[in-house]
Amino acid sequence: MDKKDLKRYPIKIADKSTVSQACRIEKIDYYLHARTALIAHHRILVVSLYKREKLIKEEKHPAYRIFMTNKEYITQDFCGEKPVWRTGCIENLIEIKWYHGISIVCCDDRSAEVINRFFAYLQKEPLPPVNKLMEAQKRIMDTRLKKRYKAEMKVISKKMREIKKLPKDFMEWIDETAMAHSRYIYYKYSRKKFMDGYCTHCHSEVKVGGAKHRKIGFCPNCGCKVMFLAEGRAKYILDHGQAAYFQKTDQGFVVRFFSIRKEYGRQYREPKTSVTELKRIFYEGDKALPYEWRSYKQSGKVYWYDGLDGYAFYYTACYTKNLEKILNGTPYQYCAIKQFSERYEGAKVNVPGYLWRYLSKPFIEYMVKGKLYHLVEDLTQSWYYSGVYNQNGKSLMEILGVTKEQFRFIQRNDMNSFELNTYKKMLSGKYREIPEDFRAFCEKYKHNVDMILTLMQYTTLHKAERYCNEKATQQHPFFAVMRLWLDYLQFAAELQYDIKNSFVLFPKHLIKAHDNAAEELQKLREKESRKKMKLQNERAKSLLEQYRKVYSWTDGKLSIVVPKDLFSIREEGHCLHHCVAGYTQDVADGKTIILFVRRNSNLEKPFYTMEVKNGKIMQCQGFGHCEETEEVKRFVNAYKKKVLNKLKLMDLAAS
Repeated sequence: MDKKDLKRYPIKIADKSTVSQACRIEKIDYYLHARTALIAHHRILVVSLYKREKLIKEEKHPAYRIFMTNKEYITQDFCGEKPVWRTGCIENLIEIKWYHGISIVCCDDRSAEVINRFFAYLQKEPLPPVNKLMEAQKRIMDTRLKKRYKAEMKVISKKMREIKKLPKDFMEWIDETAMAHSRYIYYKYSRKKFMDGYCTHCHSEVKVGGAKHRKIGFCPNCGCKVMFLAEGRAKYILDHGQAAYFQKTDQGFVVRFFSIRKEYGRQYREPKTSVTELKRIFYEGDKALPYEWRSYKQSGKVYWYDGLDGYAFYYTACYTKNLEKILNGTPYQYCAIKQFSERYEGAKVNVPGYLWRYLSKPFIEYMVKGKLYHLVEDLTQSWYYSGVYNQNGKSLMEILGVTKEQFRFIQRNDMNSFELNTYKKMLSGKYREIPEDFRAFCEKYKHNVDMILTLMQYTTLHKAERYCNEKATQQHPFFAVMRLWLDYLQFAAELQYDIKNSFVLFPKHLIKAHDNAAEELQKLREKESRKKMKLQNERAKSLLEQYRKVYSWTDGKLSIVVPKDLFSIREEGHCLHHCVAGYTQDVADGKTIILFVRRNSNLEKPFYTMEVKNGKIMQCQGFGHCEETEEVKRFVNAYKKKVLNKLKLMDLAAS
């Protein structure tokens, strides 16, 4: 169908009977008129849809005009400023949802007859005319989609032909390396010193002593790390794993990702291992093209879906035997992913994250070779956000911004990004010591690191921990004591106590010392606040006197009262439970004006508080920040007209 020919076809305006129906029947949303026409030598069904909302307003132009054959359809949309062409079906155009039914009826019997004749091939299905129209559109859409999906899948199939067979030892590698965490010794419990057991890794009968259910140990035969399972208690075990295999392709390489399930049941000597390939990422230059094995769009088939990146393979074991050969000549040639994948047996790698991050942070190679594995793990995760590195550094020391001795300490502790940031904080501050077992320190204070670092500016870690342990009780555990102590020290510093004195630094009765210091500090702050307020009040007196002459006003029932001083503003805030007390500084500086709205019957009692700034009323609030009542609104509007607007005019005249 040619849009130019369709556009020239005359638009059907709704007739009087359709308008009459719309006015009489309320529950109908759209009225449909249908007729067949010969347009450019094609027999076409022309459907006009009229909105009831428009019809009752005597607007007879259709909202939509659908042109349809048995193989295609297109809609002319008149709802906007200009007509536009739509390829969507009726249901999508008028947003028919299961929870929001929209009713469409034929405006006359002739339209229903036309639709029934046009869709004669749907006669076997007992459907109303409008539903036949929708069903026909669905079938056409299905045909369109099948054709499109077939073409898309053909392109994908061509891409997948680049994939080669897996190596013969792949399944053996999965069992040996990728599922290294799935190793058990099933033992038959007895009271004997040594019990009969079976190792699922070396497949041998063994004698085990001191075994407990789910306890970690080592196989006495093969020496591998295993978990002991009591035969009667471990009826079903399911382990999951992930594996990645690299292969050469025409334009680079592909990484194939496999999901692994290993099941141990009653027949634990013969576990079931299933391996499913779920993802393939083609790396061509610096581009990554992902494909996932899932339901392909609306085709009803399971196939390689391109462009999706939904399956998470963050902890994947890599088949490394061919890695150097595969990556040779690619941008990832020196990424050191092989060494990183072999850092321990069955080591987990976020392969997509590693390769993606390597392009922007090529120093990952040096980190791997420097055995900073935890830093690399953090760098290659999608959630990574912290850590500042000098990308132009020529050595790891320059990249990390540390000395040779400091680097050795980082390397010895194999720090992660959190530990590195903590360590660098300690290097930049005045800390008395840096714990040798830094990982244990960071693990212990993971959520309280700033607190312990602050305390370590006053004393050593050992003394701080000893003091907190001494003061800890069931009611006040270790970290609660630490927080209390830190508060006390901050109070003491503000009170200018000699914190270097151990009597002050380590109070015998911490809670009492904390409360006394807090009380003393509160008194000091109040004293300083009063002193400051007096100085501000002296500055504000002349301003308030001027305001009193200009801003005071009454309508007989309510009055605008200018505060006597800043203390009265603070008192106003306390009485009305709002924040005007915090405006005293701005009032003293002449930045804003605070006025009291009072009832004439009791001018001393706080009622509402108004803020005026640059001749405008910024806010007017009562008790607890409540909004103005109708009475107060009328008063405020009158005040604005009779006082503030006049002041504006006077200012303009003066300027």
